[in-house]
Amino acid sequence: MGSQGGFGQSKEFLDLVKSIGETRSKAEEDRIVLHEIETLKRRIIEPDTPKRKMKEYIIRLLYVEMLGHDASFGYIHAVKMTHDDTLSLKRTGYLAVTLFLNEDHDLIILIVNTIQKDLKSDNYLVVCAALNAVCRLINEETIPAVLPQVVELLGHAKEAVRKKAVMALHRFFQRSPSSVSHLVSNFRKVWSPGLTSAIPRVWALELKAFTPMPAVAQS
Repeated sequence: MGSQGGFGQSKEFLDLVKSIGETRSKAEEDRIVLHEIETLKRRIIEPDTPKRKMKEYIIRLLYVEMLGHDASFGYIHAVKMTHDDTLSLKRTGYLAVTLFLNEDHDLIILIVNTIQKDLKSDNYLVVCAALNAVCRLINEETIPAVLPQVVELLGHAKEAVRKKAVMALHRFFQRSPSSVSHLVSNFRKVWSPGLTSAIPRVWALELKAFTPMPAVAQS
């Protein structure tokens, strides 16, 4: 498969990037990328592929799509990588699915359970990775599956987690305002200068619209 490059990628991958950079026409670039796609289609289904190699294949799939080509044949392998217990692999899987998929993709249902599990992780980096996926992929139908856990994370010890939880709730607010309108009090409980700085000003105004106005006494 080739020796490892200085950043952990194989020489084969680094040569691919180099050859793409040296192309002089779109047609030449497309020819190289199409060859890479055929290579990945064969490699990614080989039995007993080492996890390190599978991680590189997922990165190469991302590169293929960055160049405007379809790599949907490999999406399921990115989803499977989110299930891995190794942090670097799990984070790579989450990064890939957030770039490959949209909230209406059929594969979303396969990662909801993984997200639920990872939101409960003792490793805050795993929690952050799951929250990133929540912010990009959870749709109106799947909000109820993760909402209680996201709300609970507003009280997490790590500020980075609390900020991402707020951003996830913002996502829910954009998709289904009624699903989070009752949570204004939860925000006030965790309000801090650090957390406030993470909240878009426009959302602060949106939330204000849901804050009950004091009753006016009738004369």
